[in-house]
This record gives sequence, structure tokens and C-alpha cells, in this order.
Amino acid sequence: MKSQSQMIFLLFIGYVVVYIDKTVMGFALLPIEKEFGLSTAQLGYITGIFFLAYSLFQVPAGWLNDRLGYKPMLIMSLCALGIFALCFGALGMSFGLLLVFRFLSGVGHSGYPCSCAKAVVSNFTLEKRTFAQSVLLSSAGLAMTVGPIVAVSALEHLGWHLSFVSLGIAACAIALLITLRVPYHKPAPRPQSQERSDVLWRNPTVLLLFVSVFCVNIPSYGLMAWLPKFFVQSMGMPLEVSGYIVAAGGAGIWLSSLCTGWLVGKYFHNREPQVILVCALISAAAILGIFHTSTALSASALLFVGEIFLMATFVTAFTLPMKRLPESTMGSAIGLINTGGTLGGFVSPVVIGYLVGQSHSYESAFIFLSLAMVCAGVAITPLIKKTATSQPVTD
Repeated sequence: MKSQSQMIFLLFIGYVVVYIDKTVMGFALLPIEKEFGLSTAQLGYITGIFFLAYSLFQVPAGWLNDRLGYKPMLIMSLCALGIFALCFGALGMSFGLLLVFRFLSGVGHSGYPCSCAKAVVSNFTLEKRTFAQSVLLSSAGLAMTVGPIVAVSALEHLGWHLSFVSLGIAACAIALLITLRVPYHKPAPRPQSQERSDVLWRNPTVLLLFVSVFCVNIPSYGLMAWLPKFFVQSMGMPLEVSGYIVAAGGAGIWLSSLCTGWLVGKYFHNREPQVILVCALISAAAILGIFHTSTALSASALLFVGEIFLMATFVTAFTLPMKRLPESTMGSAIGLINTGGTLGGFVSPVVIGYLVGQSHSYESAFIFLSLAMVCAGVAITPLIKKTATSQPVTD
């Protein structure tokens, strides 16, 4: 029990660093835009290329995870993240170099989620996996609650260059702690029938979750990347105030990710698709409402509600494979499903940058984010009858 708690704590801290790296970029775009004179579309590419790399390397990372084990992949992912975050801050002296280092940072990020999922499956019993994974995913809430406040302060006092250097050093330090304190389990033997990822692609659960998580992450990462600019440039708020509003959304993520695992596990077992649909629709309405609000307080409230139900949608979808797929393919399955999420992270900032650049308004961007959330709920509805029977999903 002590070793399990210690492992979850270290993986949680690693996840916080991972999410802070994503969160701080939304605020760093403002000084980067000023320093290099970049267009809205170019700023979207800086954010989007990170998620393109994240997407491209999800499946290879999951494949390596099932063969090397979760511990080597955790260490390599955090080290790569840290080194390239450090390079982004220290050597990012042109638009081209910024793109290169964010792409390489995305490569580093790609191995962490599937490695954590593999660690949970390898060390926790079936009934404890949802809660353990939801604790790890709650790191997003902590990162988005503390991260914006820390990011604004760091950007003001250190500048964006030193802020990313500091983040890179922190990631490498966590990698060292995981090296010393997290146990290693030899990867489980993989049956020949489960060896190829195209078998997983034919699994309806994997396919539909891929689509749903893709749609969920469009508003998730779109809001993360563009909300600070929306509040500062469109609503005329100080950067510090925008940080507190984003932090309110982070508090909603944290609360939701902790509570969703327990609530769904206790009261909605085998009704996860219904939970995903209802939560997605509520989140979509709240996200659209942010554009039409006029005060920081109402924006904070709507973002808080929107993020609560967005994260509930994501946690429920992301933990469903842990109940329905074998451990031997867990790394590959999570890698495939999370590829959908990271593709959403790539598409979202690029599309928003285009929409805002063309219309000179954020209204079309918020409509796009809201519709994506609706699609996330609708995509999973074919599984409602299937899960109601309580039968395991097979390949």
C-alpha cells in the first residue's frame, strides 16, 4: 500500500509538470507574439505542432510501453519533455526553432499518459483502477488551478525564456525521482491474437472512444491555448485577472476528476456512455455561454461549470478501457485512444487561429468548441445498449 501511494504521488507530480507545460503556453503566447511579431495563425501553429507530434508518437509510445514496461517509458518521456522545454526557453530565438522544440516536446509528452495507465493496471486491482487513474488525471486540475497564477507571475518576473528553462529542470528532477522510487514490473506476455494494433482498431469500444476523446480535447486544449488571449484582447482584462479566471476552470477540473472516478464507479457502473452524453451536453452549453458573458465573475462561473462536466466526460471515457480491455494490450489501447485526444489538441488551436484571423472575432471559435463537445457525447451513444448488457467487449 505504501509503495502504491508513493508511486501514485510521483506519477501525479509528473502529470502536474506535463499539464503545466501545456497550460503555460497559452499565457506565453502573448509575450512570444510581441517579441517575434507573429500572426494569429502562426501562434496557432506553435501550439498545434506540439499536439501533432504528440499524436504521431502515441501509438509507437504505447507499443514500446507494452514491450519495455512503464518505468523506462516514464523516465524517457519526462527527460525528453524537460530537455526540450529547456531548449524552447534557452534556444528558441526564431519562429522556426520554436516550432522544432515544441514538436520535440510533443514527442516527449506522448509516452507519459499510456505509461501511467500501464502502471495503474499493473499495480492496482480492477475495482481500484478507476479511482487511481482519476487521481492521476486530477493533476490537470491542480496544474490549471495553480499553473495560471504561477505562469503569470513567472512570465512577469522571469520572462518566458527562463520560465520554460525552469520547467525543463523540474521535469528532469521528477524523472530522477521516478528512477529511484517507482517499482519496475516486467511486461506481461502478449498473446499472439492481441499483438497487432489493427485488432484494437476493429474493437468498437476503442474506435468510438478514439472519436469521443478527439472531440473532447478540441475544447479542452482550445480553451487552454486561447482563453488568456480572448480575455486580454477581446474582453480587455488584465493578464493577472485572466489567470484567475483560468484558475477557476482548473479548480473545476480538479474537483471533477477526483469525484467522477468515485461517483461513476459507485453509482453508474455499466452506464458510462450515458454519463458521457449528459456531461458533454452540459459542458457545451457552458462553454458557449463564456463568449456571451461580460464580467470576470460570470466568466469564472461558466468556465468552472464547463470544465467540471468536460473533465467528467473525459475521465469517464478515458477510464472505460481499463474495465473492458486486457492488461497485455493496455499500453497500445490507451495510446490509440489518446491519439484521438492529441489530434484534437492539434486541430483545435490551428482551427481557432484560422477562425479568429478570418472573422476578427472569437464567436465562431466558441461555436466550434461547443459543437465539438456535443459530438463527443453523441459519438459514444452506440455503446449504450452494449454496456447495458454487462458483457465484456471482445476483439
